[in-house]
Amino acid sequence: MDYDAYILREHAHEAYGQGRFVEAGMLFGQLCNDAKQAGNEGIAFQFGLNEVKCLKRAGKPLEALNRLLSMESWEVSRHESLFSMREMTFDLLRLYNPDMTQLETRLGELESLAGNALEGVVADLRFCEFEFLEDQGKHEKSLNAIELAWSERDAATMNHAHATAAAGCLVNLHLNRRPQAEDWIKIMERDGETECLGYRADLANAKAELALFDGCAEDAFHYAQQQRQVAMDYADLIRVHEAIEKQIRSRLIDATNGDPVDRTSGVVEVLRHDLSGKRSVQLQFTFSLLMLDIRLAAVRWAVGMQPAEDFWYQSPQVVASDLRVAKDEVIRRIDKTKVAIRRTGKIARQVDQIFDCDWRQEAVNNRRERLQEVVSHLD
Repeated sequence: MDYDAYILREHAHEAYGQGRFVEAGMLFGQLCNDAKQAGNEGIAFQFGLNEVKCLKRAGKPLEALNRLLSMESWEVSRHESLFSMREMTFDLLRLYNPDMTQLETRLGELESLAGNALEGVVADLRFCEFEFLEDQGKHEKSLNAIELAWSERDAATMNHAHATAAAGCLVNLHLNRRPQAEDWIKIMERDGETECLGYRADLANAKAELALFDGCAEDAFHYAQQQRQVAMDYADLIRVHEAIEKQIRSRLIDATNGDPVDRTSGVVEVLRHDLSGKRSVQLQFTFSLLMLDIRLAAVRWAVGMQPAEDFWYQSPQVVASDLRVAKDEVIRRIDKTKVAIRRTGKIARQVDQIFDCDWRQEAVNNRRERLQEVVSHLD
């Protein structure tokens, strides 16, 4: 590497460290192109991966994906580096341009690469399998994948232990296995990488989900607040959204907050903290579902019901008819909720069709039935 390239690399690392991800990405991209033009594909490959990381952090996932796809024909000597590149490509395709046939083919390629790489890389493969299975709503199989991802960890494993443990917690909650979910949190605390921002975000996320599962609004908001603060520092759009979602859901089950659509409830204030950037296919659905649940909560409040937590739904709603607003306002809120159901249902069908499943549509239908129960009690 010549002196000019060395200086450029130092500037790129400085920009990245200071959170100037767009600038860092441009610098790493220039270094990548220069190295490729000079015939140094190995060096160019590493700069390209750095550029991708910057673009992802800058909220430019499609640009990151384009760079990765342009690197697929490059000569790479280390199986671990090639696996890392293909893993990032798989993940971005799964999030932003998913196609079942292509994803299954690429997962098979990752399995072949992992088989020829150092011990421990196979754990990263298992984590990819876990996320793909979760997209399909196959929680039993994804639990098996995450347990393998944990047991097969080794020195060459690139995915952090806390990410695997946090995933283990969440999939157990999906399977209604609360004690096992809590065990994963204890593992995270025992083996914690306390200086790692990702660790702090994942631990707070797991604790917030468990609190929400238990219906503990104050604890859920507190831990989600921790997660959001760390994720904002880390400029992680997905983690920020996850935190905001839990903060809002914790507001929705706290009866002292009053009308969810009133500005004094805190729901609107939390929404303002969302980061700009392209939402993944998965986030498009979860955000729409969250907006639907806000509408449903507003109907419950209007008719005098106590709050109900709609995501984990461990305590079913108790219908009532003690109107807090005029009947016309109740009808208006019901109509808005029906519009949200149709909108979210359309997104659910599109995403379920991609991943060959129906669990998102089932989630929307559950909300439709809950609304109908409220409406029927009014009549």
